[in-house]
Amino acid sequence: MKDKKQTVLAVASIATSIFTAASFALFEYAICRKKKQPDIRKKEKWKPYLNYVLKEQKWLYEHQEKELKTIESKDGLKLQAVYIPKENAKGIIICMHGYHSAIEIEFVPEIRFLWDLGYSILLPWQRSHGKSEGRYITYGVKERYDLKQWILYANDMLHMAQRDIFLCGISMGCATALMAAGLKLPKNVKGIIADCGFTSPWDIVKHVAKTRLHLPSFPLMYSVNFICKIFAGFGLKEVSIPEIMKQNQIPILFIHGDRDQYVPMWMTVKNYEACAGPKELYIVHGAGHALAFSKDMEEGKRWIQKFIKKYETRKRNE
Repeated sequence: MKDKKQTVLAVASIATSIFTAASFALFEYAICRKKKQPDIRKKEKWKPYLNYVLKEQKWLYEHQEKELKTIESKDGLKLQAVYIPKENAKGIIICMHGYHSAIEIEFVPEIRFLWDLGYSILLPWQRSHGKSEGRYITYGVKERYDLKQWILYANDMLHMAQRDIFLCGISMGCATALMAAGLKLPKNVKGIIADCGFTSPWDIVKHVAKTRLHLPSFPLMYSVNFICKIFAGFGLKEVSIPEIMKQNQIPILFIHGDRDQYVPMWMTVKNYEACAGPKELYIVHGAGHALAFSKDMEEGKRWIQKFIKKYETRKRNE
């Protein structure tokens, strides 16, 4: 009997150790900053568009008027962004990149197009990415406040207070922009271009853990959520984008590819359906994650240009 009890205790101890290790491993995988910078040339999904992206990267790198801007987050992190000014700009478009990505990857195919529409461009590195400080990625929960800081910076320091501001986000950057819509933003924020965003941190971490890592959601997600609260200072269930959308009045163009296996399309559809304000939905057939614009550039340009022109208030050469 004693031996049986010891065996049960030993098995329970081993199971607990494995569960704890799995929880911290998922936390490390999903929440912590990565040391290596992403390289688009090594990403399989970008191969069909690589030549074009590299050409647009060259334009970004060699742009003579490119400036590095810095702000401090509410919790004391130094955040940086690349600013591309436009002479006699109608306003500014602030582009938020995705999870474990960078400013010179997802937005590069469309930066020059957006700039040519008559807008200055601001490309922040989200906290815990690139040149911005931070150890933990919070899936938009804290990043939404960083975005609001950038909006206020654009109004105060880049003289945009009397001009239009549009927000543009891809993947986690989309979630950041949609979550920021729940904050009290300046009235000159005229619209959001929301490309392949998720519904909540809980939903996307759960989806990735299941589909990519083949891990059970229960009870693992609850353990990871607890670790997030203790170490990273946020909860995976802290913010629900559909709930924010129920009160939103900022016009939003929702975009998603129907072949997205990382952030499933139903998440954008759910956000779109919940949105109370002016909204449009553009589904790109055959596009994988964060590839909607690259998959069909001409149609993407048409949708985005039409959306911006519909809600902008300042005309160029005014």
